[in-house]
Amino acid sequence: MSMLTYFFWLVAFIAGIVISYFVPEETLSLGGKFIFVGAWGVVLSFVLFSLCRKKIETAEVDFNETINSIKDSKFVTSGFDSLDPVPPSKPEKEEMPLPAGAISSQEALSKKLDESICAKFPLESWKKYARCLLKDRPVPEVVKALQELLPQLFPNASGILYMYAGTQTDMHKVLSFGNTVISDDVIRPAECASFDAGDIVISDFSNPNLNGGCTHLHHHPHGICFCAPIEGIEEHFGIFSLQTDALPDNETMDDWHAKVSAVAATFGLYVANQNLNARYKQHSIRDNLTGLFNRRYMEESLVREVSAAIRHRTPIGLIMLYPDNVTDIEEKRGRHAVEQLLWELGQRLPGYVRNEDIPCRYEGDVFCVILPGADLKITRNRAEKIRNEISQLQIAYGDGILATTLSMGVAVMPAHAGDAKGLLYAAGESMQMAIQSGANRVIIADALSNNR
Repeated sequence: MSMLTYFFWLVAFIAGIVISYFVPEETLSLGGKFIFVGAWGVVLSFVLFSLCRKKIETAEVDFNETINSIKDSKFVTSGFDSLDPVPPSKPEKEEMPLPAGAISSQEALSKKLDESICAKFPLESWKKYARCLLKDRPVPEVVKALQELLPQLFPNASGILYMYAGTQTDMHKVLSFGNTVISDDVIRPAECASFDAGDIVISDFSNPNLNGGCTHLHHHPHGICFCAPIEGIEEHFGIFSLQTDALPDNETMDDWHAKVSAVAATFGLYVANQNLNARYKQHSIRDNLTGLFNRRYMEESLVREVSAAIRHRTPIGLIMLYPDNVTDIEEKRGRHAVEQLLWELGQRLPGYVRNEDIPCRYEGDVFCVILPGADLKITRNRAEKIRNEISQLQIAYGDGILATTLSMGVAVMPAHAGDAKGLLYAAGESMQMAIQSGANRVIIADALSNNR
């Protein structure tokens, strides 16, 4: 479609809009004007489409005629504007048979290329490392495979891999290889330029223009150094640093840059996947607010511990507890203050029980503690300790203080129940009795039979 055709179409369409605008509404209503403009656009578009289609069909006919004329021609034009017949193709030369044990030049070149590739990239060690990643093997096994791979992947080089250990302030050495110490065992992220850059940083100590500025590489500042961040899913997990006095003759800076990138990317994604799995597992058994075990994990643990107690003929205790001041705090300060109180209880409750005990958030504002191997005396004393400690707790909140007492129910198997369901029921009913009896007290499940 030529620009002239499109121009006339546009002018005609705008003219229709202008005409409909100046027509009085007594003659044509506003809705009728919209219908007219739409119909006018459709008519013009159909006319434009018909013209374009006609031109395309004409061009196709001309093109086909040209192709057919070329096919019918028996001569081609030479570079000297003379008409010479196309020379016939030469017959293929018969290949001479090779002596026994000899290989063709093509096979020799292919073999040489394969050997060159293998020299640059240790495929077997890489496959072993990749297999560990794909099968989601434990971290020590992956690190061991990486420890075997790196010296082969980077010959005559030295390197070190750092990862965070508990905090985000320091990074600790996970593995190292090579004959040269290039950095300290513990560094801060800011000491490596790759941390801020978020990309591989190259330091060429013979070329000031390529000095990456990594201050942790002070033990052996010679040759070329590569520093790569270990990252995955927008999280930073560590740093991989590599140093060599000189690159191998058959490799370039780009070759090593690509290999460093492959190691950092694959290991970073593996660590990110491990991190996600740990978070998923943590969230599947932990309560989001308090950090204690959730109800699902509590019920599974209770069934498991009760089965063990029956098998070994040992007791098991259960404490249910409820913060008495929850309703009053929510009415005066809102639900956020209640959540702050529950969070504080979740942080302190594990400190009031034994290492083998299982503190949980049962549901809503109710907590519970499973005490494997605890008889009635141990369970009751533990409940009284928790009640006494929480009753003295003063939590700063805004311009005020949050405080609460606890209503607690205690049940022990086999004294009060013979299975997990019965034990949970006895402890829950005892807690309800403590609430109804005036709160801030511990009720033993023995009181349930006395009230019947």
